[in-house]
Amino acid sequence: MNEFQDKIKEIHEKVKSNGIVINRIPKKTKDEFVAIANEEFSEDYGMCLKWCIEQALEYQSIKITFFENIDMKLNDILEKVSQNEQKEKKPEVKSIRMISGRIVKGGKENE
Repeated sequence: MNEFQDKIKEIHEKVKSNGIVINRIPKKTKDEFVAIANEEFSEDYGMCLKWCIEQALEYQSIKITFFENIDMKLNDILEKVSQNEQKEKKPEVKSIRMISGRIVKGGKENE
């Protein structure tokens, strides 16, 4: 029994210094992680974890860049729409009532 306890302590120290223990992982997530590690990384969980973290960081940077570009394009579109609306607005035509009762709008006479 003493030899068994020594072996467990040795394994515990090895995991403690070189490894990582993660608890409370949803079953589906764990199964997917293990499947990726088995298929893509020859059951090397450390390299699979490294790859997952790199992918997450890359995704975050792409997402930020994407939304910044969307915001810039949206602002450009809104600015163009605003400019078009201003161009389409016709200046108000002033009407003038003559003493005779005729109304003159924009240089034309209306009765």
